[in-house]
Parts: sequence; structure tokens; C-alpha cells
Amino acid sequence: MKKIILASKSPRRIEMLSKYFENVIIYPSDIFEKVNEYDMPETTVMKIAFEKAMKVYNECRDEGIIISADTIVFLDKILGKPKDFQDGFNMLKLLSGNTHSVFTGFCVIDSATGMKVVDYEKTFVEFNELSDDFIIKYLNKGEYIDKAGAYGIQGYGELLVKKINGCYNNVKGLPMNKLNNIMTKHFYQNLL
Repeated sequence: MKKIILASKSPRRIEMLSKYFENVIIYPSDIFEKVNEYDMPETTVMKIAFEKAMKVYNECRDEGIIISADTIVFLDKILGKPKDFQDGFNMLKLLSGNTHSVFTGFCVIDSATGMKVVDYEKTFVEFNELSDDFIIKYLNKGEYIDKAGAYGIQGYGELLVKKINGCYNNVKGLPMNKLNNIMTKHFYQNLL
């Protein structure tokens, strides 16, 4: 089994990969994530994931399988990470009572061979109707910071969600089932 190099410092991605791999190498890829809110969401997340993985591929001296990812929320336009409290409030107000899409793009590179695969997953998430007071209480928990769409489904954000259609782990930031399929098909190793 080759080493796994995660091009992210996301606690959720670290937790998800650490469930399957011991000693995941964390090599954060701090790139400038250029996002135009009216671009195609699937193209945007795949492009950013590829850029993150390539930065690690070019810099990291460890040999192994590099995994990177990028997640965005989409409802008529791309909703990335909120700039501040008010931006977070506006995002959650927009999502309230509506169904949005969560896109996670990911890139897998074998640093020894240069083999690269880029793909994405899409999940539909329906929100409850949220009162302004409820949104403010949620934002005061601080969980929205650094989260696409201003919420984290794995935390208090689960109270915002009425139902999901698709991959739950995708909403957390890494579609493990699809990742496993890619790893098995193209890199001849799976998560188990």
C-alpha cells in the first residue's frame, strides 16, 4: 500500500481518510482559489482540486498517492466560503427552504508515475425553512467559518438540513465511495 498524501488541512477530510489509512501525510496546498460565482460548479471544483494536487505534486518529496479536493455549494450561483458573519447570514437565508447542490471536485495523483484522475460528485441538499433568529443562533456557534455555503452538515448544521439526495460524505467534503472506485480502477488499491 502506497502512502497517502492529503493536499488539505481540512479536519473533515483528515478524519475521513484516517479512517482507512494509517499515517496520512498532511501537506496543505495553500493556493489562491479563484472562483467566479457564475462559472460552472463542476468545472470550478475540479479545476481547484487539480491545482491543489499539482502544487503538492511539484513540491512534496514524499512518494505516494496525492489526494486533493474542493467543495462548493450551488444555488443559481456558486457559494464559496463566507467572507464574514453577514455574508454567512445572506447565504443561509438564500438556502432556507430551498434545495441546493453540493459539488466536490477531487484529484488523485500517483507521484511515482504521474498518473492523474480528476472527477467530481454532486449531492442535492434540501434545507428547512430557517427563521432569522435560528440562522443567527447557528452562526454564533462559529461553525460557518471556512465552510462552503456557510454550514457544516457534520456539526450543528445537521439541524438546517431537511433531507439529502446523494452522497453524505460529499457534503462533508470528500465523496469516499467515488474516491474508492477511482483508487481501485486507476491506482490498483482500494480503501479497505
